[in-house]
Amino acid sequence: MPITKSAKPEMPVVAGVDHAFVALPDGRMHVATSGEGEPVLLLSGFAQTWWEWRDLMPALATAGYRAIAPDLRGEGWSDLPADAITRTRRAEDVLALLDTLGLDRVRLVSHDMGAISAFQLALDSPERFSAQVMLSVPPPQMRFSFDMVPGMRHLWHQEVLAIPGLGPALLRAGHLPRFLFSHFSARPLDSGVVAFYVALLRHPELARAAGPLCRRMVLPELGRIMRGVYRNRRFAMPTLFVFGTEDVGFPPHITRKVFADATTFGDNVRLALVEGAGHFVIDEEPDATSTLIVEFFASV
Repeated sequence: MPITKSAKPEMPVVAGVDHAFVALPDGRMHVATSGEGEPVLLLSGFAQTWWEWRDLMPALATAGYRAIAPDLRGEGWSDLPADAITRTRRAEDVLALLDTLGLDRVRLVSHDMGAISAFQLALDSPERFSAQVMLSVPPPQMRFSFDMVPGMRHLWHQEVLAIPGLGPALLRAGHLPRFLFSHFSARPLDSGVVAFYVALLRHPELARAAGPLCRRMVLPELGRIMRGVYRNRRFAMPTLFVFGTEDVGFPPHITRKVFADATTFGDNVRLALVEGAGHFVIDEEPDATSTLIVEFFASV
């Protein structure tokens, strides 16, 4: 029986996925799980919730892993106050979740905003993560160059969403979410998928959460990355970065330049490209992306 919350869209049903709420100090976190075996933690992108991983979770379960997909603070069906968001609060939530579940060490997959918490975790608590995959985000250690400017101009929505009042209003109107899911994908996503994501962002509570997420987490971390705060830090675990070849923010000529010497990011850091996909690689090319992730985990 799927868990529902009356004020939000009904939770989608995915075969083989179970749902539970895990108590944290200031509320409860919704967690979707599938499979048995070595745990793999999945941190979703902005507004996509655990459901972003609807195709990856069965693939991981088939490969012998236990997929664990929480709704991060301010998103999905978790009951955690968004006003408490800070630069690192969602990473702290993840550690609390792992402790509550009794998981000392896990594999990690992240996308978009979820990757901000992922790199914080991987750099600050490396003993908790045996390997990681980051989708559609560059390493925080990268150096900015002038040829990245055309891609950066696509990120204007982060500043807009950070503006109190305006950001939530634009999300609730529905036009901005539809733009984001069309502009950053290489081809139109399934209309039902987009409609579901848009419906979530039109919910008042979830729309309001976008403000502190961008204002207190995304933009401060972007500033730290641009200042080179992470430049001398390295990933201790095997790490795979995955980008779509049609990503407007980080096209192949940029990603290949960033990863020309991947040893500056860690001893085992790799780059993979998904042909024909944009920013939403797991939505656009679920089979190819899932195969990359499963094969990478099998190799490390």
